[in-house]
Amino acid sequence: MNRYIEIDPEDYHVLHPRPAYLIVTKGRDGRLNVMAASWVMPVSEEPPRYIVSIYREQYTYKIVKETMEFTINIVGEEHAEIVWKAGTLSGWKTDKWKLLGLEPLESKHIGAPGVKGAYGVVECRVEKLIPVGECDLAICEPLRTIVRSDLYQRYGWDLRRAKILMHQRGRVFVLPGKLIIIPKGKR
Repeated sequence: MNRYIEIDPEDYHVLHPRPAYLIVTKGRDGRLNVMAASWVMPVSEEPPRYIVSIYREQYTYKIVKETMEFTINIVGEEHAEIVWKAGTLSGWKTDKWKLLGLEPLESKHIGAPGVKGAYGVVECRVEKLIPVGECDLAICEPLRTIVRSDLYQRYGWDLRRAKILMHQRGRVFVLPGKLIIIPKGKR
């Protein structure tokens, strides 16, 4: 028999694992920065809009306020250490882009590049910043999306090949393991 236990309602990890992303910004001075994020999600189809939650004390937030653009980079298992470091180092104190040895993937519509080797990149223009607690929600319009053709297929990511990185908590990451397709005609 399953038994439920009550946990702290402030423990947001109950909603994890969540995909881990790299958010890339480029300041007016040309400096590239990268931040790890898992609080990223689509919020509208018509028109398409995404939300990224950004802590106001982060260097990334300063650049987003100044440029109102960034890229969302979808990453996999092989990027776990980069994601961890991007999420634990401060862009105020460290040139994370250089330290992590990242290579830019040129964007078509914005100044901020993607990360070469990412599974996919979404170029975003921020329409609005909404304060919520210690963060701002960046509501953004996706201007261009590119994906690796060997990892993306008719139903989206081919999870047999694309080992999409998911953040559980702290240093713990997991990978999705199974694709379930409900047959047509099932209700």
